[in-house]
Amino acid sequence: MNKPFVSIVIPTFNSSSTLGMTMDSCFLQDYPKDRFEVIVVDDGSTDNTADLVKKFPVKYLYQKKSGPAQARNNGWRGSKGEWVCFIDADCIPSKDWASRLLGHADKHDVGAVAGSYDAEGSAFLLDKFIHHEIRFRHSKMPAYINSFGTYNVAVKRGVLEELGGFDPLYSHASGEDSDLSYRIIKAGYRIYFEKRALVSHKNILKLRKYIAVQFRHGYWRMRLYRKNITMVVKDEYGYWKDFVEVGLVILSMLLMFSGAWAMVLAMLSGLFCLQLPLAFRITIDHRDIRYLFFSVITFIRSFVRVTGGILGFIVFWITRKR
Repeated sequence: MNKPFVSIVIPTFNSSSTLGMTMDSCFLQDYPKDRFEVIVVDDGSTDNTADLVKKFPVKYLYQKKSGPAQARNNGWRGSKGEWVCFIDADCIPSKDWASRLLGHADKHDVGAVAGSYDAEGSAFLLDKFIHHEIRFRHSKMPAYINSFGTYNVAVKRGVLEELGGFDPLYSHASGEDSDLSYRIIKAGYRIYFEKRALVSHKNILKLRKYIAVQFRHGYWRMRLYRKNITMVVKDEYGYWKDFVEVGLVILSMLLMFSGAWAMVLAMLSGLFCLQLPLAFRITIDHRDIRYLFFSVITFIRSFVRVTGGILGFIVFWITRKR
């Protein structure tokens, strides 16, 4: 019996420094060569992406800058796969990535199969810490999940057609993957989590960029939750710490306005203490004391996410922007 034909879709915007490695790795898959295609969707790049892609046997699609959700939609709509694998232009899939994802294609009522992170790919400490944190969260997740990330997922073509793919109104890379995940679940399909299907990120994650991304995540989450309020506590990627952080940050902000500085200090102390267990765990697991410093970064991150969320709440809940 033939394996299902698979389309690997890579959205890209000014990612020529990493896109070549991503395409190389896709063609090194152990999946049968005659059973997959690679499609690159250029979201209005101004670098040498178009020239780079010409060196590879891929299908190249260009769109005016519209965001990654629209790029993925154009990718799967221009594909011929029974299943569509999505990966980012700064990711390196393991050799058995597609095989492991598509190994669950025949499972009853499975509409998508998601994979996990390879935390060892980067030489940069911030990259590695974030990867270790994600792997820790993934280790707690069950076999069937409610949300995936589009850096590593395969979605059945029929499901994409039924649901219309990604919501292009998510104009930035945040929330569009969870939105589609929730719609897949609501439509009666399941999402299998194959933790052995790994990709690693090869970008250099600088602190300023990371903080900006976290603000954006908080902002777009408010649109996601306005549409999917019942899913707030059902997404297995999050856990109790995330909800406690939000409460402590909001309480400390409110108390600052009231001048109750002793209570503010208590809230902030509690918030910082919440960051220590994970930092200690990663420090011990990887025998690198520098990871302790990331308790400060995750402390700051909690404020940045909530600040983005407050702005998003105003925009999407109060002004009712689409």
